[in-house]
Amino acid sequence: MKIYIKTILIALVATFASCTPDLVDEPPLGPTEQTFFSNAVEFRQNVASAYAAIYDYYHFAAPSFNFNGWVTATWLLPGDDLTESQGARTAVELFDGSLNPTNTQIRFVYEASYKMIGRANVTIDKVRTVDFANFEGAEEIRQMEGEGLFLRAYAYYNLFNVYGNVPIVIERIQDRAETNVPKSDSQEVLNQVIDDARMAIDILPESWDGIYAGRATKNSARGLLAKALVMRANYTGSDADYAEALTIFNSITATLVPNFIDNFSSYTENNAESLFEVQATTAQSGNNNLVLHNDGAWRGVENMSVYRGYMMEPGDPGAFNPSAATRFLITDKLLNGFGDDPRLQVFLSDDDGFDGRIFQKYNLPEGVNEITGFHGGSANNERVLRYADLKLIAAEAALKSGNTAAAIGHINDVRTRAREWGAASGFGNGTVPTNYATSESDPTVIMEWVMNERFVELAGEGQRWWDLKRWHASGDMSLAGWDGSDENFSTFLASPVQFNVDQHLVFPIPQQEVDRNSAITENNPGY
Repeated sequence: MKIYIKTILIALVATFASCTPDLVDEPPLGPTEQTFFSNAVEFRQNVASAYAAIYDYYHFAAPSFNFNGWVTATWLLPGDDLTESQGARTAVELFDGSLNPTNTQIRFVYEASYKMIGRANVTIDKVRTVDFANFEGAEEIRQMEGEGLFLRAYAYYNLFNVYGNVPIVIERIQDRAETNVPKSDSQEVLNQVIDDARMAIDILPESWDGIYAGRATKNSARGLLAKALVMRANYTGSDADYAEALTIFNSITATLVPNFIDNFSSYTENNAESLFEVQATTAQSGNNNLVLHNDGAWRGVENMSVYRGYMMEPGDPGAFNPSAATRFLITDKLLNGFGDDPRLQVFLSDDDGFDGRIFQKYNLPEGVNEITGFHGGSANNERVLRYADLKLIAAEAALKSGNTAAAIGHINDVRTRAREWGAASGFGNGTVPTNYATSESDPTVIMEWVMNERFVELAGEGQRWWDLKRWHASGDMSLAGWDGSDENFSTFLASPVQFNVDQHLVFPIPQQEVDRNSAITENNPGY
């Protein structure tokens, strides 16, 4: 996929001429929509533009030239696994007044998601309406519909988790009036994720040729679907959704890799545990520019890397660009509760300048990261869906379906990998984490095991806030009254957490969208 993005993602340059009557009946100087989709390469260019929107989720200077405008805090900071050192993102760290409809990062995530949806809709439309049966590469073009469906599902999955009630757009917008779309209920948004992922599974291939590594596969859609089904069941209590999630999980062909670090090293990307990754890389020119977002070629210097300076210790920019207005630290809650787990120890460094608190996933152990040129982004892929995550999703679904033995088995598989890897690599003492007793039958106890295992295994991967919200909805825990104490959000900052469970479970619709879209008559409650 890195090669694919580098070579296929090009700007479609429009050539403009002055308005001369003599030219009215002349054919256009460049391709039109009617002539463009005439071969597999041109279809690839379009679907690549939908993939390109993913980079916006990991951009450093959102929207562009906004130094330290990174948006990943939107899902990395609200939970209780990470906190920050300087208060650069108090909107999502403290849920304070800056979490409002004019927040730049909140707006950028919204726009990036609909950019992905809009481009995916074009791909889906063209595959469904262009007669490509006689094109070379016709089978690949057919599978691109599945890519479009998966990317649209992934965008709506993020919109559901961040904003809740948002407009659902599943047709190409070709008229200005069609841009005024009312908000749908959040459950309808989640239903759309599930519908799209189901359809994508039927169309996508099991795998792609090596040059296309990173393109969505059946496993990508299976993983997203299983997570969305369990999430919907958390809100509705649907036994059928838990059952379907288990069926889908059982069809996934991935495995746990023995070396836990292989999931975060730039040299073991797209491995047997991976279901979907952001293919972090540099532009074809090699001149990656962190202050430019990826929206077509910016003279060959668009940002195609992942910025993780907030999870890196300050130091030599030649090793990694340390430009960040804050550092992301492991919370006392996570460290004090599970600090002897090798999956946490491996990402902490005593000499990081912050008392060993910077949680450096994707950067430690030394040598796992790959740095891009120029501004120093990371070419280490972001793992969006991996099998350990789905093992724990399956554990939860099995538990809710009454199969406690299967649930404990999935949890213990993940713990066994962690323990054996830790012993082999020198982290931990070879006994932590121990396996849980298979004789346990109390669902409340086992659910606590599931929640704690996800806390440790997926720490710093942007899953925790989504998990806390859905477990609150299912009644497995309550976020009511949570503050900044170590029992709750465990913030490092001195200012108080202002979390309101009746308001902050979803974030505001950007004011710019409310003003533009006449069909949106009110924002989310409390904003």
